[in-house]
Amino acid sequence: MKRILVSPLDWGLGHCTRIIPLVQDLLAKDNEVILAACGPGVEILKAHFPNLLLLDDIPSYRITYPDHGFFTMHFLLRSPSFMRAVSSEHQWLNAVVDRYSIDEVYSDNRYGLYHKKIKCKLITHQLNIPAPWFLVPFVRMMASHYFEKFDQILVPDYNHGMNLSGALSHGKYESGRVKFIGPLSRFQKELAIDSSEKYAYECVAVISGPEPARSLFEELLLNELQKTGLKSLLIQGKPDEKKDLMVGNVRVMNHLEDIELMKTLQNSGLIICRSGYSTIMDLHALDLRAMLVPTPGQAEQIYLAEYHHTADRHLRVRQNELNAEKIIQVKKRINFATWSTRKQM
Repeated sequence: MKRILVSPLDWGLGHCTRIIPLVQDLLAKDNEVILAACGPGVEILKAHFPNLLLLDDIPSYRITYPDHGFFTMHFLLRSPSFMRAVSSEHQWLNAVVDRYSIDEVYSDNRYGLYHKKIKCKLITHQLNIPAPWFLVPFVRMMASHYFEKFDQILVPDYNHGMNLSGALSHGKYESGRVKFIGPLSRFQKELAIDSSEKYAYECVAVISGPEPARSLFEELLLNELQKTGLKSLLIQGKPDEKKDLMVGNVRVMNHLEDIELMKTLQNSGLIICRSGYSTIMDLHALDLRAMLVPTPGQAEQIYLAEYHHTADRHLRVRQNELNAEKIIQVKKRINFATWSTRKQM
């Protein structure tokens, strides 16, 4: 039995939700698991693992999205803050390893959680981080610098065929440390099917990601969904708040627990969501198709939306094209609920 520290990045909820099956697997193998997290995802982890020690004093990356595009430049200007956060969490880990006698670390995209004396594994789907051509050498140099500090890099994807991450994880970065472990999702399709609730909502919109882009997306969807007249549900992605109210034809809820969310998505006529990688893995686990709306200026989401649109697994719609007319058009022309994303796998 090992004492293992597992920690996700505080960048939206996806990093927290996707480590859930990993933690469950580690516990099933009789390991002792300690969690470290900060931000809204803490509530999700506490709900799933109420008996585990959760360290919430780990430093935050304090990642934000710009109001209007140019995410790469926004992030570049904040790179000194990013590197300070990496250094800070590395110092934090040194103290925690001694205090709790940690044997091993699983870090989901936290680049400072490496240690010279114990085995540390980095979980990431971005071996090749997308960036403008003039920044590619710098970005890849920085990524490689941190990759080399970990004993192993675990990629939550398939290493063959029409995989889920495309060029983000395949083709350019080569290292004996890399291991493809298959997609990670908290969802299990066989637990969610309930045909008696088919099409409970004509449209379900799931909001995610850091501010202020999250709130801007929510405001846009709420306005446009009201114009459609469709019976709709908007899930805010705020597990630390409580909300359940009707705004015209749109029910607005802060959060849904896993089983309820699975059933809701499977019984929806149309799903609208961001194209974050954790969302892609969840849709794949449930064998569902969605309208993907990438965060403007976020290169990774733009790439993933285009990649899956081209593969005919999901439909990509740019945020500036998203309106009531588009939603109604897609709802009428494509039966998302019966589409299998695995047809193209």
